[in-house]
Amino acid sequence: MRSACLALTLGLAACGQQPDVVPTQSAAAEAKPVATGSAQVAMPEKPFQALGTEPFWAVEVLPGQLRYSDPENIAGTAFAATESREGSGLRYSGMLNGQPISLMVQPGTCSDGMSDTVYPWTAVLTKDGHRLQGCARKR
Repeated sequence: MRSACLALTLGLAACGQQPDVVPTQSAAAEAKPVATGSAQVAMPEKPFQALGTEPFWAVEVLPGQLRYSDPENIAGTAFAATESREGSGLRYSGMLNGQPISLMVQPGTCSDGMSDTVYPWTAVLTKDGHRLQGCARKR
């Protein structure tokens, strides 16, 4: 089984494709799936933007701060934020109008659902106790 997985992996690599699974060291262990295409995507350098639809929101990520905007606050509100690594992604946390807010950005292709734009990162904004799905891109 291990040699079959290795042959499949080498065959896909020769064709320029990434395998859906990575063979493990132990033949008894299960192969673990990995995201294809997104594993090599580096995290964005600042400034970058995360955005979502329904409801519409945007967060500009700047050094040491975030700027949150929505249709009712187009200019946006800037506030201090900390950055921490979580797994393959980055979490930005701060306080907006006295309430905690966080933005989690991870590698992975993403669609905003309203255009043909494909973004290189996914985003989840947690604000006012709600989790809002979105995408992120270099600004």
